[in-house]
Amino acid sequence: MRPTPLLTALCTLCLLVGCATTSSPTTTAAAASAPTAPAAFQVKRSGKGRPVLFIPGLASSGAVWDETVAHLKGGYDSHVFTLAGFAGQPAVPAPFFPTMRTALIEYIREHKLEKPIIVGHSLGGVLALSLALEAPDLVGGLFIVDSVPFLPALMYPGATVETARPFAEQGRAHVRQQTLEQRTQASRQAMRIYATDEARREVGVRWGIDSDSETIAQAMYEMSTTDLRPDLPRITAPTFVFGSWAALKGSVPRENIEALYRGQYQGLSTARLVMHDTARHFIMWDDPEGFFTTLDGFLNEHAR
Repeated sequence: MRPTPLLTALCTLCLLVGCATTSSPTTTAAAASAPTAPAAFQVKRSGKGRPVLFIPGLASSGAVWDETVAHLKGGYDSHVFTLAGFAGQPAVPAPFFPTMRTALIEYIREHKLEKPIIVGHSLGGVLALSLALEAPDLVGGLFIVDSVPFLPALMYPGATVETARPFAEQGRAHVRQQTLEQRTQASRQAMRIYATDEARREVGVRWGIDSDSETIAQAMYEMSTTDLRPDLPRITAPTFVFGSWAALKGSVPRENIEALYRGQYQGLSTARLVMHDTARHFIMWDDPEGFFTTLDGFLNEHAR
């Protein structure tokens, strides 16, 4: 298969790793297994009303949602997650996605959350889709931020899990072999593409440095070898997909990128897709006001 012009940029996203060993958390974590085992995630809860779960992307802290939660002004029961192995949280054994999905399902049931809206960015969007497939009765809506159900098909149209697997294995091995200096440089390269503000870029780099390299490697591998597209028709929850193409302006026409995104979600009849014209991958950072307006519209329609 020949790569599309998206290959370089999207592979850089997968190198958003800048990772070292994890540091010990100082806040209370939400356990999803035995009390002595590492928690699957840390959760910060605030506000009252309809529950909204915020899941960040690869190597990101839940703090990526701080401005979004502040904008909601406590009008929703917000649950902000930082996943195990990311941004200073202790790692948990592989597999990554099944472990996180099971823990999220248990969390929703344990806290008796009624049809929460799931907001997921990048890897968090894949996890949100996976959660809605595994437990459709628990999910009230999906707000997906620049994420697709099968990443390799954006790089190589026609890709399958089997054709993607050798590249995924190479990518996992590459991350495992990187030095801290190499990982940090890769993270800086990625953040230059996926966010415009220099201060925010450095925040993203720091989260990567504080992440666990094996978790990053495994999460990348699983995201590249999991194709959710065939199962999308099973999702019944209303879904909004907010895509980005600004990082590729001047090299790839907007309509080409939008067509790739629409192709990924063609099996999800409840999905509405909108491509942002100016914001990069971290849409909530690059255009906070536009992001808030769009999220408000979705929540007002489906969370009241």
